[in-house]
Amino acid sequence: MLRHILDAHGGQPENLRICFQNTGLEHPATYEFILRVAEEWAIDVTWLEYCLDDEEKHDFKVVDFDSASRGGEPFTQLIVKKGYLPNAIARICTSNLKIRTLDRYLKTIPGFDEGYTNVVGLRYDEPRRVHRLRPDNGREEMFCPMYHAKHTEEDVLAWWKDQPFDLDLPLTGNMAGNCVGCFLKGRGKLEILMEEMPEHFDWWIKAEELVKTTAGTGARFRKDRLSYEQMVASVKAQGSLFPVDGEDTLPCMCTD
Repeated sequence: MLRHILDAHGGQPENLRICFQNTGLEHPATYEFILRVAEEWAIDVTWLEYCLDDEEKHDFKVVDFDSASRGGEPFTQLIVKKGYLPNAIARICTSNLKIRTLDRYLKTIPGFDEGYTNVVGLRYDEPRRVHRLRPDNGREEMFCPMYHAKHTEEDVLAWWKDQPFDLDLPLTGNMAGNCVGCFLKGRGKLEILMEEMPEHFDWWIKAEELVKTTAGTGARFRKDRLSYEQMVASVKAQGSLFPVDGEDTLPCMCTD
């Protein structure tokens, strides 16, 4: 999507802001890929992170490849601020770490503070996600050019095969994409990830323990599942038991 936009304008136009909102829980290959895209295509990518200001209010900060969080720090600050974990109904992670962090940044840029179009890379074979998109504020318009151009996952994969580089995530497909341990991923997918890269689940275990301590409750990301600590222990003892059905339990608003 971005490559087509750049080609249509002969490069990055002044009124195009290319932003990446980091949760600190993406796979390292994601960070390497974003850096490579910026270098190969000679574009300016703004790296953003959620944070709290001196008055403990929601804020953002601009980081870069070297200073970007790698241990879930933005996510931890959000949980401490809210006092509870995101879940399938209240997806405070996407809304605060991604959508509103971007909007807070754009409010500081003349022109964008009055209104902007948020171009999202959802495809033609993702109609449910496209039709669920809603602006988060009165200044934002949503547009999905890949959907309207009828580009599918097959088209995207075929295009990248002809490029000199690609997103080099481990395992198959986009299994490790976005937040590696996202609670919206299917149980089978999570178990394989826990088996192959257990270090990526330390934060998720600590987050559930943090809320249990601060809120005095046994809160979990998913009430219909074991805790992350229990799932990791089960995988260590028995290996992955649940099948990978090819689709996550619920679609997230985070895009690849």
